[in-house]
Amino acid sequence: LHHETSQGKTMKLHLTTLALLGLLFGSAAHAAKPGSLRVTTTAEKEETVTVNGVQQTRLVPAALVVPGREVIYTVTFENVGTEVATDVAVTNPVPEHTRYVPGSAGGPGTEVQFSVDGGRSFAPAEALRVRDADGGERAATADDYTHVRWVLKNPLPPGAVAFARYRTRVE
Repeated sequence: LHHETSQGKTMKLHLTTLALLGLLFGSAAHAAKPGSLRVTTTAEKEETVTVNGVQQTRLVPAALVVPGREVIYTVTFENVGTEVATDVAVTNPVPEHTRYVPGSAGGPGTEVQFSVDGGRSFAPAEALRVRDADGGERAATADDYTHVRWVLKNPLPPGAVAFARYRTRVE
């Protein structure tokens, strides 16, 4: 079986910048059985603090993000079913008013793919092509990406959790 389901989401985020109100989104997931995958997306930003005289960078909720700053999205997917989930793919959009940060998507045991057509098709970055203003074709760039997809290379056993991450820059 291979079903597409729209999964519930938990957002640990309260964005107050008007341009970022469109950042709240859900994740689409594919799994062996409908409802067997719980997907949670968390939006954070980096903050530099000094602890005992040493500067450290940590992730904090993205309560306020201004243009030019990055938002780091962590996508957690958990098999809450009783059977092994196979053919798992989790998709997140690149939120409106942001641009994907090149090379930032990844996750242990995943293959990363992108879409340049609103999530209708996916391929590795190097295989993507778009039409330019002259009607010709060119290699897609990170600015063209509309969605990020992580495909698990291995089945996800019951109770197992996987995660992936990507960054966007606020316009």
